[in-house]
Amino acid sequence: MDKILIRGGIPLTGSIQASGAKNAALPLLAAAILADGPVTYRRVPHLRDISTMMTLLAYQGAHVHFDDRALLHVDTRPATKSEAPYELVKTMRASALVLGPMLARFGHARVSMPGGCAIGARPIDMHLRGLEAMGATIEVEQGDVVAEAKQGLKGAHIVFDQVTVTGTENLMMAAVIAEGETILDNAAREPEVVNLAESLRALGADIQGDGSNRIVIRGVSSIHAGEVTVIPDRIETATYLAAGIITGGDVTVTDTEPGHLEAFLARIRDAGVDVECGENHIRCRTSRRLRGVDIHTMPHPGFPTDLQAQFMALMTIAEGTSVIRETIFENRFMHVQELARMGANIRLDGNTAVVSGVDHLSAAPVMATDLRASASLVLAGLAARGETEISRVYHSTVAMNASRKSYSGWGRGSNGSAAAKVGSEEYSSMTEQTLTMALSKGRILDQTLPLLAAAGLAPTEDVRRTRKLMVEGPALSLSGTACRIRYLIIRAADVCTYVEQGAADLGIAGRDSLLEYRPHVYEPLDLKIGRCRLCVAGPKALVEAGPPPAGSRITVATKYDRLAAEYYQRRGVQADIIHLYGSMELAPLVGMAERIVDLVETGGTLRANGLVEEATLYEISSRLIVNPASFAIKRAPIQAIIDRLRQNLDAQGKQA
Repeated sequence: MDKILIRGGIPLTGSIQASGAKNAALPLLAAAILADGPVTYRRVPHLRDISTMMTLLAYQGAHVHFDDRALLHVDTRPATKSEAPYELVKTMRASALVLGPMLARFGHARVSMPGGCAIGARPIDMHLRGLEAMGATIEVEQGDVVAEAKQGLKGAHIVFDQVTVTGTENLMMAAVIAEGETILDNAAREPEVVNLAESLRALGADIQGDGSNRIVIRGVSSIHAGEVTVIPDRIETATYLAAGIITGGDVTVTDTEPGHLEAFLARIRDAGVDVECGENHIRCRTSRRLRGVDIHTMPHPGFPTDLQAQFMALMTIAEGTSVIRETIFENRFMHVQELARMGANIRLDGNTAVVSGVDHLSAAPVMATDLRASASLVLAGLAARGETEISRVYHSTVAMNASRKSYSGWGRGSNGSAAAKVGSEEYSSMTEQTLTMALSKGRILDQTLPLLAAAGLAPTEDVRRTRKLMVEGPALSLSGTACRIRYLIIRAADVCTYVEQGAADLGIAGRDSLLEYRPHVYEPLDLKIGRCRLCVAGPKALVEAGPPPAGSRITVATKYDRLAAEYYQRRGVQADIIHLYGSMELAPLVGMAERIVDLVETGGTLRANGLVEEATLYEISSRLIVNPASFAIKRAPIQAIIDRLRQNLDAQGKQA
C-alpha cells in the first residue's frame, strides 16, 4: 500500500467492533516462553508487530499457528534458542519483552536492541537495571543485550525511576519463575499490564497488586498450559470514536471496555460530545462545534500519550484555544507540521502545543510519521474539505487495519461512494483489488482446480498445460470489493514461503510443509484434499526387528529434516539426516539410509521396493493459508474467499 486517499466532509455513522489490543497481545505472546505447555490466545489482532513476534517465537523453535476459528496457539516447549536477532526485531520496539522471559527460562538471552517508531529514545535501562537486581549480568555487544543468570534469577525489590509499561511487564514476567519474592514499586497501572498479570495468574503465576503502583510476584517453579484473552484495544476504540466526532457523526464501538478510557471520555465530554457508555460499548454523538479543551498526557489512569495526536486533530476545528502538553515522550509532535499543511493553527513551545481552532480543514498531501500521528492525519482527512493523500504508510497500515470495514462503510455520499478509501488500489468500491494465491504444482493441483471452480475462483486458462508461473483468475466482487484473482503456480515446498513473505496473499499448502517449515501464516481451513500420511518406513527385516532403541544412532533419508529429527529426538535416538528431494525409497536399497521419512498415500511404491511402514507421524491434508498482514489489510475479500470455499466443502460433506 503506497498511500491513503481520503475524501472527507461526510459524517460517519454506524458501529464497529474493537480489535484486540496490540500492546496487550505482545507481552502475552512473550509470556508463552515461560509456559510448560501450549497457550491458546483469543482476540489476537492481525498486525505487523504481532507477525514479527510470532515469527520470533517460531525462530526460537516454538510451534505457532492460527486455527480455523482464528485462535492462536503457541507451544514453546520445543524452543531451544534464547536469542532475538536484529533481522527479526529491527522494526519492533516490543522485542525487549522477550528478554525477561528468555533469561528466566534459559538462564541466558541475547536480544537485539529494540527498534520501532520514531517518537523518542525509549531506553530500556530500567529493564536492565531490574534484571541486574535479580542477579543477572548484562553486557551490550554490537547492539545486542547479552544477559546471563547461570544460577537463576532471584527475587528483588525494584523501584522504577519513572513509570514504564514494558519495563513493568518485562520484570513481572522474569519474576514469575524466579526464586523468591519480587516487589515492583512505581509500577505501571495500564490495562495492558493488568491483562498480562491476570493471564499469568490463570496459567499458575502468583501475582498480586496489579492495577496499583506496587506489584508483588512470588516465584513458582513453572506455569502451565491454558487459554488467555487479549483485552480490547482502547486506543483503537478512541480513534474510531474520534472519527465519528470529527465528522459530526454518530459512532458506536462494541466489544470494548469503557473503564479503560475514563480520561479520554471525560475530556471529550468537556468538549461537548454526547457520550453514552454501556457494559461493553461506547457511543459518541455530536451535532455542534466542539469546545477547546486542555490536556496533558500522563501514565494511566491519566490521559494516554497514544491519544494525544488524535485529540489534537479534534481540537484543530474546535471553538477557542486548547493547550496540549506531552509529558511522556520528547518527540511526539511530528504530526503538527502536517496538520498545519491542512490549515490547522498550532504553535509549539517545547513539550506544549497551543491549538487555536479553525473553521475547517482543507485537503492537502501529507506524510505519516509514527503510528499515532498517522491516525491523527487520517482523522483530519475525514474532516477536511476535498481529497487528502497521506503518504509513507508503513505505520498507517497498522493504524488502519480495519479501516475499510469501518470508515468506508460508515459515511455515504449522494453518489453512494465511500467516504474514505485507503490505499492506492485497495479501498475504493470503484477500484479493482488484486489478490494473489499460490498453488502447488503436481497431483494436488488436479484436486485443487475443481475446488476453486466450484467456488467461482477458477483460473481463466488451463494451468496444467501452460508454462506460465503466473496466471490470471476471474474478476469478481467479494464483499462489495471489485477483485481480480492472480495465481502463482509453484513447487509445493515453496507455497509457505511465498505466503509468509507476502508475495502471495493466500495459498494452498500441505500440512507436511506447515509442520516442517512452521511459517507464520493464518491457517483458516482444511480443504480435505491431498490426503496422505507422513510415515517412517524401512526395509522389512529392519522394521520387523523393532524400532531403534534409545541411545542408538540411525541414518535417515528425508526431505523433512526437522520433523524426522524431532521424532527420533523424542525417542532418545541420534538421527543422522540425509536430505533428499525425492526418490526416498531408493536410499535404503543402496545402503545410504536405514529409514526414510516421507509421504505415503497407498504404500504401493514402498511395497514395490521391499519397504514397510514403521510408524505414522502425522495425517496430512492440504490447507488454505493466509498471510496475516494481507488478512489485516484485505480482510473482507479474503474472508469472502474463505467463506466460499468453506460453504463448498460443507455442501460436499452433506452430499457424501
